[in-house]
Amino acid sequence: MMRYIADGSEMARIDEYAINTIGIPQMVLMERAAYEVFSFIVESFNSNAKILVVVESGNNGGDGIAVARMLYESGYKVDVYHINEVKSKSDGFKNQYEIARKLNVNFIDEIKDTGYDVVLDGIFGVGLNREVVGKHAEIIRLMNALSAYKIAIDIPSGIDSKKGLVLGTVFKADTTITFELMKLGMLLGEGYEYSGNVILRHIGIPVQAVESISPCLYTYDEDDIDKLLPTRHADTHKGSYGKIGIIAGSKNIAGACLFSAEAAYRTGCGLVKVCTVEENREIIQTRLPEAMLITYDSEDEISIKAALEDVLKWSDAVVIGPGLGTKDYAKYIVKSALDTFTGKIIADADALNIVSENKEWLKSSKADIIITPHLAEMSRLTGIKIGEIKSDKYNIARDFAKEYNVVVVLKDARTIVTDGGSQAYINTTGNNGMATGGSGDVLSGMLAGFIGQGMETYEAAKLGVCMHGLAGQEASVEKGRYSMIATDIVKSITKVLDDYECK
Repeated sequence: MMRYIADGSEMARIDEYAINTIGIPQMVLMERAAYEVFSFIVESFNSNAKILVVVESGNNGGDGIAVARMLYESGYKVDVYHINEVKSKSDGFKNQYEIARKLNVNFIDEIKDTGYDVVLDGIFGVGLNREVVGKHAEIIRLMNALSAYKIAIDIPSGIDSKKGLVLGTVFKADTTITFELMKLGMLLGEGYEYSGNVILRHIGIPVQAVESISPCLYTYDEDDIDKLLPTRHADTHKGSYGKIGIIAGSKNIAGACLFSAEAAYRTGCGLVKVCTVEENREIIQTRLPEAMLITYDSEDEISIKAALEDVLKWSDAVVIGPGLGTKDYAKYIVKSALDTFTGKIIADADALNIVSENKEWLKSSKADIIITPHLAEMSRLTGIKIGEIKSDKYNIARDFAKEYNVVVVLKDARTIVTDGGSQAYINTTGNNGMATGGSGDVLSGMLAGFIGQGMETYEAAKLGVCMHGLAGQEASVEKGRYSMIATDIVKSITKVLDDYECK
């Protein structure tokens, strides 16, 4: 019930297991990979298309030459340019090169803009770990300058397959055709931008080979979701689906608690109680009359204490932090919740800003905690610069989760969810329209909604992040990525859940 994501070293070990332990010949896998690229080109371009294939001397280049040979045999005009700046040639490359030469595939001595319709990158594969400079950089720049449709084999040359970093110079693909498993570098950092439309094709590597390695990261397919959603039974009532406390909002900031509370309801929890400042009473009762409400005077310590005790005693799980602010009374609320509550806590936004100066509160808490930092909040929590976090999200999130015994939802274009174990979830749903105020508040409520229905924190965090992304995708269909707002994401939860309920 998962789809693994591999970095270059993990994929190399999987290939090695398939070839050396199981015994599948390398040339068989190379031919299958080449056929998948060939098939895409044939489906997308007619036989009048003029195609340039650029290769180096490794297995990625062998794939490229095999594609060129298949296209040539099918009547396409194909030129192959072999950079030949790497002294050692892989066996797979040498075999494919000899076959292509015997069949009179056309190899050229230099790249000229002669009206190519397609340029195919077969230079470096997932094993690249050095800067692309010299002739390789020059050739990649020439390829990028061609007014042709650009396709990368497995991963664009110049992308680090583990962190998505640009290694000096990179091929900018319109489409990347990758094999067996999605590569981590195409989901992170600049790799996401340079990979274009990513197509995953299977080439016959057995499941046993993948499971022998068990890559560190995985994601969900949409087909998994109906199996993961909490089951709703006929003989139930509102108390059967959890009581969620939303401790959020401050004077002039009512939206955060509204988004979180409505998202919890829309995700399926039974009851919601909002705990916020008295100034937010009217808007919450008007906009979300379904929610119970308890308010406090932020200037009155007795009022704050009474409201907090009420909501913590009543709730199975609480969201704390959205729009809460960082004043002294907010610090008291966060500390008290972490000190006294023994249920499940989703700590978000201002709660994390407060905790960043008091991380020992996490270690001493008896609650089961999810934290949902974005990169800047994670930087405050760890003292690590944002750029360093972005380039090593998995390890930094995992280490923090392990040290503080929490589930970390590290929010970014590709969110990481980890409980500190050896494997973690990376989210592949959502879009850039979700980069809008209130989107994170919606997520906090969705996580609470799943927890209210009986899910454990780690499982709820993974499913909640996935569903939040799907709701964002749905919102963009109706409103567009430029115009969608958090309210649209909340409304789209209904449509997404309905789609899976009706399957």
